[in-house]
Amino acid sequence: MSGPDRASVLRQVAAVRAEVAAAAHAAGRDPAGIRIIAVTKSQGPEVLPWLAEAGITDFGENRLDHLALMRSAVDSAAFRFHAIGRVQGRQFADLVPLADELHSLADPGHLDRLVRAVTTVGRGPMPVYIQVNTSGEAAKAGGSPADAQWLTEAVRTQSCLRLQGLMTMAPPRGTVPDADILAAFHDLAVLGRDLGTERLSMGMSEDFTLAIQAGATDLRIGSRLFAPWP
Repeated sequence: MSGPDRASVLRQVAAVRAEVAAAAHAAGRDPAGIRIIAVTKSQGPEVLPWLAEAGITDFGENRLDHLALMRSAVDSAAFRFHAIGRVQGRQFADLVPLADELHSLADPGHLDRLVRAVTTVGRGPMPVYIQVNTSGEAAKAGGSPADAQWLTEAVRTQSCLRLQGLMTMAPPRGTVPDADILAAFHDLAVLGRDLGTERLSMGMSEDFTLAIQAGATDLRIGSRLFAPWP
């Protein structure tokens, strides 16, 4: 099967934007406050200018090698790359120069390595999301709410980091009732309010309308942008 072309990407982005707007209005929210991060992990660099043409300049990657590939394909400061996957401690030194934002800080033991990597690069404060496992699934990445509280306080003490918000992944849609998915998102929103964080990175291709109901500010959308959706 061939990959997406420019016309299909523009069409899919428009369709997703319409769904985001409808879900936001239904929740009494302004769609302008919701950012779409295009998850390009299964795509080539050719999709980046097409997405930019459609107004999307935030791209999510979960593998270091593919992040490096996509980052090397653009030279504009207008493009922002988000590291959204599980990160091993030894990878921070290579990840930090490539990623503009990190969505997956979950292990308290990784904080020192992240701080050293950011300090070594000498960049400005790196925006960081704390990943929380709100679904209770053993296979899911993310720390407990207690870990999130500790990390939130610790990140705020580091001048080289900027606490951006919280991140979570809900159970796959269709495996549990939508009410359970909405509950996972709602739990993150409640924790975010308790911790005083500004943003919520939650919602993917299958469930972003539910995430919007719960208050998502950052949607990580991949397949909906690159393939026809029923």
